[in-house]
Amino acid sequence: MSGIPDKSIGAKLLHPRRSLGTRYRVQAERFLENGGDSDIVWAEQMAAKAVLHDFTDPMNWKVLVRSRISLGDAGGVFSCLKDLFSVLGRDPALTDLLIEVDMLEHGNAILGEALRIDPLDPDRWLEEDKPIDEFLAKVRSLDFTDPRANLLYSRRLERLLSKGMEDEYLVHAPILLSQRPMNHEAWTKLGRIHERRGESDRAWHCYDQAQVAYPPCGEKDRYMERMADIMDGQTGRAWSRPAVESRSAFLEGLQRYANVDAGNGEQEDSEAVGGDVDPITMLLDEGRLNEAFFLARRRATEGQEGAEELLQEISEMM
Repeated sequence: MSGIPDKSIGAKLLHPRRSLGTRYRVQAERFLENGGDSDIVWAEQMAAKAVLHDFTDPMNWKVLVRSRISLGDAGGVFSCLKDLFSVLGRDPALTDLLIEVDMLEHGNAILGEALRIDPLDPDRWLEEDKPIDEFLAKVRSLDFTDPRANLLYSRRLERLLSKGMEDEYLVHAPILLSQRPMNHEAWTKLGRIHERRGESDRAWHCYDQAQVAYPPCGEKDRYMERMADIMDGQTGRAWSRPAVESRSAFLEGLQRYANVDAGNGEQEDSEAVGGDVDPITMLLDEGRLNEAFFLARRRATEGQEGAEELLQEISEMM
């Protein structure tokens, strides 16, 4: 049976809609209670929609697995667990170890244990008092191009920030943002932390990225006005934005973060591909939108002709 969303669908549902997910799950539970063959088919379809609209509610996953077990769909149960492990940031290769497992007999138990060990609710996760070093190591090493995994880990990282782990947040938030660069709210939060710490160039970089992701927010413009007022009052000199070299280095760093293969030693200099192939064209052909985005931003920052138009085209694709 189908039902688990692919990445293209997940990308459109970055913010879970809990009420809609609950509504579909309740309908699925009613169909399961009825117990007829056609009812179970409907239950699976409603449960799949519940997960689609709210992947953060463990009950939605549990009802989906129950419905697929009721259908005798072992492959569907395996697909559900594989998708959940993707959301949890697990190594996909580990899922292959379950291929020989009887999913109709053990699927529920595997799901329950996975959710117990690694809660989807960020507050419950924090209460579990997991080793923070292990979590941060995952942020640095795993592939978070699945927007659901990215959102889940971003929320966990925010919980650490609420516990005073500001330095850890500043180091690891850009890694997640490099694979979800259009999240202007997170860029704005990062910019405000840097601004409060007096790190003006880093604050500007973050506000600039926020305004590129969502121009109406105007964060960069307001920041420049605040800095101009401060500098005028203290020194009588106008404040200037960071040098082109600083901006280019910032974007180059994000581009490296966005290369999810870099941790495996597979990273290459995308500006040194050689031949007549434009590196951005190569990245787009390979579906590496985030890297293409930051490379186009670097070119625009450096004033290369046509870079702004190319950046706009890539932004519309994300």
